Amino acid sequence: MNRVATLHTRRRSLRRQRRGVGITVVTALIALVFFFPVLIAVLNSFKDKGEIIASALTLPQAPTLENYRTVLEASNFPTAFLNSCLVTGGGIVLNLIVSTLAGYALARWNSVWADVLTLLFLSSMFVPFHTIMISLLTTAKGMHLTGHIYGLILIYCGLQCPIPIFLIKGFVDGVPKELEEAAMIDGCGTVRLFFSVVLPMLKPILATVAVLNALWIWNDFLLPYLILAKPVTIPLSQMYFYGQYNQQWNLIMAGFVVSTIPVVLFFLLMQKHIINGIAAGAVKG
Repeated sequence: MNRVATLHTRRRSLRRQRRGVGITVVTALIALVFFFPVLIAVLNSFKDKGEIIASALTLPQAPTLENYRTVLEASNFPTAFLNSCLVTGGGIVLNLIVSTLAGYALARWNSVWADVLTLLFLSSMFVPFHTIMISLLTTAKGMHLTGHIYGLILIYCGLQCPIPIFLIKGFVDGVPKELEEAAMIDGCGTVRLFFSVVLPMLKPILATVAVLNALWIWNDFLLPYLILAKPVTIPLSQMYFYGQYNQQWNLIMAGFVVSTIPVVLFFLLMQKHIINGIAAGAVKG
């Protein structure tokens, strides 16, 4: 009987190992499919225009860094980089402040109106941006927000609030109220309670919100184009290499690589918080 049980155990172990290998192979293939366009862009960033036109799928015959030098000089990259950092950082900080306060208030508000407001926030997620684009631009002009970076930051904050509020509310719902009650018994006021007890426990979900917002703001083209109408951010500065009759593909690829590096590094630094934060915010509630 012991030998039979041992054989069954070994067979189950082998099946699990084979299943694990199969899942790994399939995952690697899917990752390769998604990474292939990025690899092509990186390879072509070291070619000249003629070599790209001849074949975009081959390795560079004479690799050159001239494309990167031209991109950094011709597209006013340092200024565009600082502006993108300012817009991204300002949008993230302002959104975290508003979303954290709103999410915590909705989670701790024992009223049917809390559920109604949460539903209203969630319903705005299903409205396509293009349906509100004209009215948003008209309102921004009326409030003198167009042409200014601070106006773009305020608009990003408003557009980004629904998902962070939903995630933070779900996370706070899973935080035991007894911790807050114990702090209040010890004489902790409302403001100190929020910043000393609640806020430190929200770090995973706040990091997740920061990463998700950074990925959107940094790579967004349409909204800065509508609000600023000037090539002052990195995505807008790349328009310099697009023409009606001529596209400088070598510079476009180099610009793509240069503009992608900062947000990729930020994502790699913060990636450990993404899955945990989303899962906690979506499941705990």
